[in-house]
Amino acid sequence: MFRHALVALLGITLVVYVSGHGRLMDPPNRSSVWRVPEFAHLSPPANYNDNELFCGGAGVQHGQNGGRCGECGDAYHLPRPRANEGGGNYARGIIVRNYRKGQTVDIDVDLTTSHKGYFQFRLCDNGRNGVPEEQSCFDRNLLQLEQGGTNFPITGPSGHYYPKVKLPQGVTCSHCVLQWHYVAGNNWGDCGNGTQAPGCGPQETFRGCSDISIQ
Repeated sequence: MFRHALVALLGITLVVYVSGHGRLMDPPNRSSVWRVPEFAHLSPPANYNDNELFCGGAGVQHGQNGGRCGECGDAYHLPRPRANEGGGNYARGIIVRNYRKGQTVDIDVDLTTSHKGYFQFRLCDNGRNGVPEEQSCFDRNLLQLEQGGTNFPITGPSGHYYPKVKLPQGVTCSHCVLQWHYVAGNNWGDCGNGTQAPGCGPQETFRGCSDISIQ
């Protein structure tokens, strides 16, 4: 009887985080620039774990850092500049794409392991070499999808996903930073209405930052 009770208790209290993997490939994020041949002459540093910019992992993000994440996918508790933000090891000021204001941009995200959920994209319009970005800057420009809305749902398996996002009509910059924000949706949690289901409660989060310009 005691063993059955213990198993039941663990079933109630144990939170299991299932880890996904993915990376923003176009425009290439700072940790993945090295994978794109056109930038090889600039010798960008290689991050062989560039599909793991998941805020340190869900256990670290939610268990240690109160749900917070570094602006570009690093664990929040790490000292700034973190590796993927301005001033960090992978932020070399390489402008990977040049766009026009108001342009609809083709995005390529490689989910090496899909865990449902949704993507969002944001733009910080005052990127500066050597200076870490602030989330408040990204939050000023939550980008609209060509299809409408801001959340691009992930319902399929692993592979490449190609959302189209609209750049703001009134923003130009010699150095902007595009942020990919992916909230997975397969961890089991409390839905807040007396029920529990996958996708409810704390979820694993991914981010990636790409240096661009808008003319």
